[in-house]
Amino acid sequence: MKVLDVVALLEPIPEQHLLRGQIGTIVEELDPGYVEVEFLVGEDYTPWRLQRID
Repeated sequence: MKVLDVVALLEPIPEQHLLRGQIGTIVEELDPGYVEVEFLVGEDYTPWRLQRID
């Protein structure tokens, strides 16, 4: 995975109102094994730090 790749959630993140299967875009590579993904929720972008699954 790399910056600007499109990803989908395998599990929901209810506290952020993100559903299983929701599509996001990788916007930054963080610590080894983690990326920051932005999801469009309504009219707002929600950034979320996620563990990589390659």
